[in-house]
Amino acid sequence: MKRLMVKSLSLKFSQNVLFDNASLSVEAGAISGLLGPNGSGKTTLFDVLCNLRKVDAGEIHNPFSKLLYLSQIISTSPVLRMFDVFNMMMIFCSDSKVTQQHALRKIEKWSPGIVDCYCEIWRKKSSLCSYGEKRWFFTLSLLSANADLVILDEPTAGVDPEFRHHIWKCLAGAASEGVAVLVSSHSVDEIVTQCDDFYMLSQRRFSRFTNAEDYLRTYGGKNLDEAFIHAASMPEIKG
Repeated sequence: MKRLMVKSLSLKFSQNVLFDNASLSVEAGAISGLLGPNGSGKTTLFDVLCNLRKVDAGEIHNPFSKLLYLSQIISTSPVLRMFDVFNMMMIFCSDSKVTQQHALRKIEKWSPGIVDCYCEIWRKKSSLCSYGEKRWFFTLSLLSANADLVILDEPTAGVDPEFRHHIWKCLAGAASEGVAVLVSSHSVDEIVTQCDDFYMLSQRRFSRFTNAEDYLRTYGGKNLDEAFIHAASMPEIKG
């Protein structure tokens, strides 16, 4: 089974240490989640995995052939229709031709209830689409581009509950076909419920969990959000 491995990662900006001997892994056919407060280094980790930043120490083993990354920021020209945006995405993201029919076949299989809405957005001008609509359109389109490792930085931010549901169904569908998915979110409940395993970025390291009970037991608190607050406020490990 293919697995992305991050071992003993260390990274410092000026006097700010983001990672110190931090390790995690992402397995083919599974969804791994990443939790952490703002500024803790989630986006920086994704940049490192995409070779956009160098690290001070550590090892990254990536056996996957095609990595695709959707960042937090989505910007499209207002004069373009979304099918133009799709075609531009595929020029940069796929080595083979990906058509609307190809995307629809995958989306229909993963989450049938979203296909009509996807086709409606396909025809709209970018300027008439809300941020949430663009967000889920980009996410579903990216999943159809035949990558075997997909990294998504807060893909459900600004997306309403209905389309969050469809995003997670499509992520599960892609994972069932062997895609490795790494996704971040500020919704602890979403990550805990939807992911096969998840990591909490705290004290400059990644702590792995597979269920809510262990997460609550480790960090304390009456609920997941309270446990997240406790984890985020833990003192840094010295040395």
